[in-house]
Amino acid sequence: MGAVEESLARFVAETSPEAIPRASYQAARQGCFDCIGVTLAGAAQAPGQMIARFVAEQESKPVCTVIGTPVRASPHLAALANGTLGHVLDYDDMGAHGYPWHPSVSLLPAALALGEELGVGGKEVLTAYLIGFEVAAHLSFGSRSPQAESGFHATAVFGALGATAVACRLLELDTQQTLMALGLAASMPSGILQNFGTHAKSLHAGMACRNGVLAASLARQGWKATDAFIESKVGWAHAYLGEDKYHPEQMVRGLGKTWHSEHTIVIKKYPCCGASHSAVDSLLSLMAEHGLRYEDVKEVHVSLLPALSYVLLYPKPEYGFQGKFSIQYSLAAALLDGGLGIESFEDGAALRPEVQEALDKITVHVLPHWDPGDYAANPVRLVLQDGRALERSTSRHQMHGTPLDPLGEEELKDKFLGCARRSLPEAQARQALAAWWDLERAQDIREPLRTVALDR
Repeated sequence: MGAVEESLARFVAETSPEAIPRASYQAARQGCFDCIGVTLAGAAQAPGQMIARFVAEQESKPVCTVIGTPVRASPHLAALANGTLGHVLDYDDMGAHGYPWHPSVSLLPAALALGEELGVGGKEVLTAYLIGFEVAAHLSFGSRSPQAESGFHATAVFGALGATAVACRLLELDTQQTLMALGLAASMPSGILQNFGTHAKSLHAGMACRNGVLAASLARQGWKATDAFIESKVGWAHAYLGEDKYHPEQMVRGLGKTWHSEHTIVIKKYPCCGASHSAVDSLLSLMAEHGLRYEDVKEVHVSLLPALSYVLLYPKPEYGFQGKFSIQYSLAAALLDGGLGIESFEDGAALRPEVQEALDKITVHVLPHWDPGDYAANPVRLVLQDGRALERSTSRHQMHGTPLDPLGEEELKDKFLGCARRSLPEAQARQALAAWWDLERAQDIREPLRTVALDR
């Protein structure tokens, strides 16, 4: 057993809730609240309906809620479904400061599945979420490897181990059992970047959650796995991150003392890839400040780091889902409509003739260097019909929704209701809002889960 692996397992099994800062609980509460909202919206989408139907057809032990549906399933299938539903729209939270993963959607569904089966309280769910968050975040911090170089999606790679930590915590596994569970999970990550812009991407989060529940459940029964999954030259880090692309000692530096959850959760304003958000913010703020309309803008130029070009794959998307991973489309739709919403990425909106015209105004310049110092700032330059040029660069660290400029309470609640209404009646949507906003007070997680289930 290596020192890194032992440190991770001890942290999961032995950390007291009292050691976790209140700021982390507050960040987790908002992340979980937002995740439930976008999961409800995802349940109304075609891939969401398909995964719910698939899970229902398995006729598993009906103990866990599939959110926004009448389906109940076994814990590992509910985790699969809810993780997928939460990621369908790419509207779920993401990491700040170079943490390239989607935290809540790869952690919360695992916590809810086991939490519902066990009947634990909201505080216990949040504690498990934070333990899993810190495991995944510390592993990510120790890698600093652009996911584009490996082709693996970071949410799948880090999320599987984070979800396993969540599950171990709720199942109250000891240090040795936790070590075995993490070793099992190290064989489970999956998800390639080329599937961005397809239904398959949302499965990356769902599979991470399912794998976490599966790995911890098997370890509880006595399954054995390697205890050298990080430091080995043929282990998880070497396989998924790449040779010389990780630093084992950094993966546990400050573990239990430095809480990344305090300052790395970004709540999304737009239902599309986060790599586009800073550019969209810059475009919309320039238009608002100068009173510009679509007709006033002749050209839009945006600069892009090479790493981001590996996830923004579609210069001219052929359907709405591809538009979520097209900085050209996100800017064109925002320019044309004055904003971006869930409807912006439906097929009918993406294929409008006027959108195709707007796409011709967008030019992307991929920068020659990989320096992430001003990570994903994506500078935007507008050339107007009258000859003027306007420029703005919004750092991904400082855009609205980041810890430095967080969404306000009303913005969070408005987003939640806008999403929840897609699956729930108005009265139930408001009941769900109240229950999940005060998640920490729930004595039994089944109580808030009842507010997001449909009658069978």
